[in-house]
Amino acid sequence: MRTLKLAASLTAALLTQACGGPALEEPSQLVTSTAALTTAVSRGCTFTLTYKEVIPPFPPTYVPVITRQASSTCPWGAGSVELPGAYSVPELSLAANDLGVAVGYSNRYSPSGSSGTWLEIRHVAPDTLSVVRSVTLAAHVNTRPTYVNGELSILTDGTTLKVRGQKGGVLPGESGSGQYYTATFPDFFTSTTAPTIVATSGLDTPSVGSWSATGNLTTPRSYHTATLLNGTGDVLVVGGTTAEVFNPYSNVSTPTAAPLAERMAHTATPISSSQVLVAGGWIGTSPATYRQSAEVFDQTTGTWTAAGSLATPRSHHTATLLDSGKVLVVGGQSTGGDTNTTELYDPATHTWSPAASAPTARYDHTATLLYSGKVLVTGGMGATLGMLQSAQEYDPATNTWTSLPPMNKTRTRHAAVRLYSGKVLVVGGQENQVELYDPYSYIPWTLGAVLPSGTLAVSATLLYSGEVLVTHSNGVASLYDPGADAWMSAGTMTSALYGHTTTLLHSGQVLVTGGFNNSITVTTAQRYTR
Repeated sequence: MRTLKLAASLTAALLTQACGGPALEEPSQLVTSTAALTTAVSRGCTFTLTYKEVIPPFPPTYVPVITRQASSTCPWGAGSVELPGAYSVPELSLAANDLGVAVGYSNRYSPSGSSGTWLEIRHVAPDTLSVVRSVTLAAHVNTRPTYVNGELSILTDGTTLKVRGQKGGVLPGESGSGQYYTATFPDFFTSTTAPTIVATSGLDTPSVGSWSATGNLTTPRSYHTATLLNGTGDVLVVGGTTAEVFNPYSNVSTPTAAPLAERMAHTATPISSSQVLVAGGWIGTSPATYRQSAEVFDQTTGTWTAAGSLATPRSHHTATLLDSGKVLVVGGQSTGGDTNTTELYDPATHTWSPAASAPTARYDHTATLLYSGKVLVTGGMGATLGMLQSAQEYDPATNTWTSLPPMNKTRTRHAAVRLYSGKVLVVGGQENQVELYDPYSYIPWTLGAVLPSGTLAVSATLLYSGEVLVTHSNGVASLYDPGADAWMSAGTMTSALYGHTTTLLHSGQVLVTGGFNNSITVTTAQRYTR
């Protein structure tokens, strides 16, 4: 919904523009404002909410007007109704569905300078334009009225009206405390049930997008990989001794032939429209056995094929598909501890070759391909240095590394996403302050908007819209808008999960697979729709 404000002085400005000269000394007795318009549809009819300024008397009054527009889909034709006026320019809000029209407007009930402002809420019948239900929300401090404003929206159940806004003082029956509130009216159009009012110190921001459960994996999984197969749009899920292909169109997952080796904390990289390279990983914890082997899954044959061996066994490393088609593997944990070794895989020959070693040994870091073809490596853990703040850049053209200015924060197990602008968004990693890397700037690192629940960030996925979906281990999701450098609520997953994966599907939806909840590994597959 939109809530729009209009200064009283706009009336004279409109008249000046219309006449091409100075404002009239005596304003018109009836001036209808078009700048405070809100619109909604009920039973095929379009309804608009405006107000008109009435002079005399003095001081003027501002009368909300609900208008039903004539159209081929509206069975009742044009009509309008006026609501009781206020002594200040009202803030307007309108919400509607086939059950009725909900109207909200602020009402300064007296011309006295000490009078408060109430929020008037009305249920208007779409056919008769009669007022079916009237509610007034009024806040008080020591019995003295103050102000209340609010926006209306109808929840997805179609029957619950939600009002969210700001207030001074206390609303009758509210729980909590703070200057913001949410009032929830169950069955608003069909009952007179009183609302549940919750006061908060921060504004309750509506979420964007929706979550839904869409099938299950054949095996419970966490800390696995889930890779889009570009040819079909299916998702290859690999972990432990098994693998499966999830079809997001039928929501059915089918086991593949068994991988050649058991592995966790490995990497999975698409190297063609139907092939995925799986490399490294580990098994066991006491002692850990680090994998040196690699293998390729081919969806066209449903088989796994050995793809040579890494020179250094490793897990918790990164694997990045370069513009050349080769795959760059950096760092990780190995038999002798964390490593700075770097290797290249050539899909054309299925062979591995050494690359220049990175300046710093690290694991649980990120590696992001830039538009320049270089690879940005950030953060992670070092056996002796702990959580890392450093950042480095690998240039495949020269096989060289360059140390960059460090990030503002130390991070590990974080996420990094290249935005359409070419900047890289770095989120999470035990830190709720996000950062942006600009490869074109002399000052490459800048702080961005604080991520809600940032210390629990698990994944970050770039959407077709250019926004970034971030999931948290407590089930909360957030959406980053790069243009506004702002976060929005993206609702909640079907359950709180950690160790899950996110995959952008061809449909633009994000598939979330597996994870664990209260130490229980799950088979859940769910998706986010923007």
